[in-house]
Amino acid sequence: MSNSTSSLLLISAFILLTSACSNDDPRSEDDSSLNRSADDPPANHSVSGLEKAPDFEVTTIDGEKISLQATIDEEQPLVIYFTASWCPVCARNWPVLSELYPDYKDRLNLVAIGIDPDDDEAVMRKLSREQNFTFPVTAGIPGIMEEFGVTSQATTVGINRDGYITFKTNKSALSAEEFRALFDGLLNQTRSNQQM
Repeated sequence: MSNSTSSLLLISAFILLTSACSNDDPRSEDDSSLNRSADDPPANHSVSGLEKAPDFEVTTIDGEKISLQATIDEEQPLVIYFTASWCPVCARNWPVLSELYPDYKDRLNLVAIGIDPDDDEAVMRKLSREQNFTFPVTAGIPGIMEEFGVTSQATTVGINRDGYITFKTNKSALSAEEFRALFDGLLNQTRSNQQM
């Protein structure tokens, strides 16, 4: 192979690699559900093709037990927000969640699950007090993040009344309108459109 051909192949590979790594969109490929409402089926899948959420139970810093099974038994959707005390994107989302949660707390369950084992109960209790959280939050439990296939903090997961994941998004900070659209989408699902 000539030097010019080798150089051309090397430059082409570099350009391809650089363009793949410079994607500004923080979503992973499996987070493509961000651009659809929570009550729409994923592209190229029927609603029955949704992934079943892993069962879990957590105790919040206030002693409240929250579990997937209890949420299903209550026939309410569930939103999990994976967070960390040191996360700047989370810090932008906490006030929005605190603003919206009181409007939704009787219609859907929401819990912020800490992902960092160093975010123990004392750290998260102090953070909750300083940031005026209105929503339930746990200390760091990284295993739940792994069970959900979540790879970064500031990820929001929506689970319908039957225990199926309808969206995962780790887009940077979400506006109140974006969170409302996700929450309303979950609430507007009916059993009939979940089983289409």
